Amino acid sequence: MRTTISKTTRETSLAIGVAAASALVAALLPAAQAQAQPRALEEVVVTSQKRATGLDVQEVPTAISVYSGEAIEQTFAVDLTDIGRMAPNVQLNSAGTFPGFANFFIRGIGVSNTTRSQDPAVGAFFDGIYVGFGPSSIASAFDFQSVEVLRGPQGTLFGKNVTGGAVSVTSRRPGTEFGGYAKFQLGNYDTMQLSGAVDLPVSDNLSMRVAGMSRSADGYFNNLFNGQSKPEDDVNIIRPSLLWTPTERTSVAVIGEYYRGRGGSSAAQNLDSRIDPRVAGPATVQRVFGYTPPSDKYDILHNNQGYIDSETKMLVVDASYEADHGIFTVITGGREVRYDSSTDFDGSPFTVFSFPDNEESQEQFSIEARYASSFSDVIEFTAGAFYFTQEYDIGERREFFIGGTPAQPTIFQQVGLALTDDTSYALFGEANWNLNDRWSLLFGGRVTHEEKEVVFCPFSGNATVFASLSMADCPNTVTDDETWTSFSPKVGVNWRITDDVFGYATWSTGFRSGSYNIRASIPETLGPVDEEEVVTWEAGIKSTLMDDRLRFNVALFHSSYDDIQRTISDTVVVNGVPQVAQVLRNAAEATITGIEVESSVMLTDTLSADFSLGYLDAKYDRFPGIDADRNGVYERAIDDPAAERLEFERVPEFEFTAGLQHRMPLGDNAELFSRVSYQWRDEHFVDTLNSPSIAVDSYGLLDASITYDRFGDGWSVAIFGRNLTDEDFHDFGFDGGTHRAVWGGVPRTYGIELTTRF
Repeated sequence: MRTTISKTTRETSLAIGVAAASALVAALLPAAQAQAQPRALEEVVVTSQKRATGLDVQEVPTAISVYSGEAIEQTFAVDLTDIGRMAPNVQLNSAGTFPGFANFFIRGIGVSNTTRSQDPAVGAFFDGIYVGFGPSSIASAFDFQSVEVLRGPQGTLFGKNVTGGAVSVTSRRPGTEFGGYAKFQLGNYDTMQLSGAVDLPVSDNLSMRVAGMSRSADGYFNNLFNGQSKPEDDVNIIRPSLLWTPTERTSVAVIGEYYRGRGGSSAAQNLDSRIDPRVAGPATVQRVFGYTPPSDKYDILHNNQGYIDSETKMLVVDASYEADHGIFTVITGGREVRYDSSTDFDGSPFTVFSFPDNEESQEQFSIEARYASSFSDVIEFTAGAFYFTQEYDIGERREFFIGGTPAQPTIFQQVGLALTDDTSYALFGEANWNLNDRWSLLFGGRVTHEEKEVVFCPFSGNATVFASLSMADCPNTVTDDETWTSFSPKVGVNWRITDDVFGYATWSTGFRSGSYNIRASIPETLGPVDEEEVVTWEAGIKSTLMDDRLRFNVALFHSSYDDIQRTISDTVVVNGVPQVAQVLRNAAEATITGIEVESSVMLTDTLSADFSLGYLDAKYDRFPGIDADRNGVYERAIDDPAAERLEFERVPEFEFTAGLQHRMPLGDNAELFSRVSYQWRDEHFVDTLNSPSIAVDSYGLLDASITYDRFGDGWSVAIFGRNLTDEDFHDFGFDGGTHRAVWGGVPRTYGIELTTRF
């Protein structure tokens, strides 16, 4: 037993949930069969496969979940985190400590830290552009055309940093007729959101769309120290776009976006480390200051209110030309990010560990040119070239308690700086060879060359650098560079078993970039480390049955995960003297096996149901160099075997989602739409060492909404609620010598939304 919920109870909860969903469908099917023939499910089209034409999701030989903009709006999702809860074996959470910093996991593979120089394992793509920087990378769920969540390595078509998978977000394009919508939402926690979009035809071949959103809300956490809430939400987005079709064969889309977020910093929830203390004893917050945290999860005491001030600018050009034999496409764009923050990391009314007034910025540019063939029914292929470059500038300040008394504490101010330059080039191709009407072969590959340079000012107590955050003031900069070249192949076989059942089996690879550790305590631990690699075998069945009323998909996979980047105890040479230090290394190897089930069914013309299930068995095969038993000392003979028994962090073993949607016609020009869903996740650890005191118990989130849609008159009104049972949960945790704390969790929220369409 690792938390307060036993394994038996956990499995019972899972079984009850699955049985309840099955019983619900079984109970409703007779009613469905007694009625007139229900309408078919709508076809779901996928664009992320970069083919000459969009593909039906049931024809794509990989596990992929696709959510239309309409479906996302019906869930009242706030951002990608909410969308991730709908897909099996997917967690699209933030880092916790820095709002908006993506720590995405798919199929057990992801990154659980905020070190800016360490690349993600799940790639985010906005309108075809790879997002290369963690801060401000969790997109608000606003005016989307679709979101596609691809599970498993996507190295051939998407390139680096997609070992877990990829999330592809597409915004709505301009329409050819005048029209639009406006939404006004009010909710608890003083939530107010205004959003809308308008399509403006300029000429016969040029149209424009302007979309915008403004959202403000109080934080969920009450800071008893100053009477304010955390983290407040203050977001403004404007997204203009143009669509130009100078000829029937040529299309040019230009998408811009400006984002400004000014809100509160993360709300660390300090926990009493005197309860179930570490072997080394209680943390500083309790041992020195005797602090007892509030008993209510949503009450906190922070002496540093903190802030987030972020700004993002993005411009994308997506141009295509349709020739007689295929489509030529060029997607290019740039993105700039400024992210300033101040964070109370220890979650207490004392300065024990804080990040005061940090500053960071990033600029990136990329271009992809590709050709997708359509001239042959036997062989279809996509081939292209890709270029990406980014620079970022990180200034990180820290404040630590290092001695003294609670009345007269001694605070140490520390600072570290980094400038990085990351450039990569790639050539890629993927082909589908149709052997006959039933069988086809898939093969592809991608060659990537990557160069990284870093200028590093090691963490120190230099007061001048602390004040200026300027590399020019650093007395001992360290410069280094490294290059890597990788090949990511993919092969597969597809079998059209029947007209309604499609089967596939693939072998694919992906890599996560080599990196430096710009939080190194000494230059000797800067790095770099080499790339991680994932090799995955996957087999799946996709079926569309009952006259297109039932969609049922199953995927099974087995992944070998090698050269995993982890911080371990290792020997480095400092000034000619060997010493043990915490060093980022390619330290671990693991095996991950799992299964995913997704289904949708039209029970009647007005009632539909969805269900998904994810299971993961993730195990370390080798993980030397860490203090696995958490006694403060690394002992090879004891800790190495113990490390192999550690469970993956932030990875539930089981999870499922079930939902019902119902439409009730009210005459010829109105309807009542209702939706209910339940999302359940298994208990899991949130740190590498599996600290039981910060583990997450299993929990389920119940959401519901009802909408009166007067579509004949162009308006609707909805009421909605999320986490209606007010479940407590968190996303991330820290259990160290300074403090014990967890981050994340959203209480019950509800509201009303008015929409007008024109």
